[in-house]
Amino acid sequence: MRRLVLALALIPAAAFAQSATERATATVLPMIQEIQPGDAGVILTGCIIGAASSDEIATLAAAPGPSAEIGGLINGILTRPAVMQCLQAAAN
Repeated sequence: MRRLVLALALIPAAAFAQSATERATATVLPMIQEIQPGDAGVILTGCIIGAASSDEIATLAAAPGPSAEIGGLINGILTRPAVMQCLQAAAN
């Protein structure tokens, strides 16, 4: 047990954040691809994740899968100017 605790202490905090981002993306992407398939859905998902707060990322990452609650959170994030700016930047 002590070795596990020591090993976890040696892992950079960024590794945990990246893992949460990956899990959040895995939750969001299938929902977005229902309405925006292909590369456009991948880009939109990246913009949503990029505009989400760390608390929202944690909520998305912890979700067992798509749900109405997660859909509401995604819709709230979609209304942010940062998402539109991200999409415009991706189009250029």
